[in-house]
Amino acid sequence: MKYKIGDLVRIKTVEEMEEEYGRDTDGNIDYKPTFTLKKENELNRRFPDRVVEIKTTKIKETIDINGARSIKISYYMKNLIYSYSDYMIKEKVVYEPILSRFDILDIR
Repeated sequence: MKYKIGDLVRIKTVEEMEEEYGRDTDGNIDYKPTFTLKKENELNRRFPDRVVEIKTTKIKETIDINGARSIKISYYMKNLIYSYSDYMIKEKVVYEPILSRFDILDIR
């Protein structure tokens, strides 16, 4: 699993995903699970900087007719309805701690 609960991640823009995967006949990103316009609108409304915190994860393993196994990981974000997949996540975000003036001036 690439990301864990509590990680802050930045979600890709629709333009980035469209460039990478294209669009299907319905106008959604052509990748399963699809990135819908509803997801985009909710994300833009609540988190304009596209940085969200992972609240829970769900791992689903499937076996097809030929016996091939595949694992799907879904990430559920804090304060968002929809789940997101690895391909929708651009990067993990790490914020530097804010230094106090005492740390900056090295006064103790």
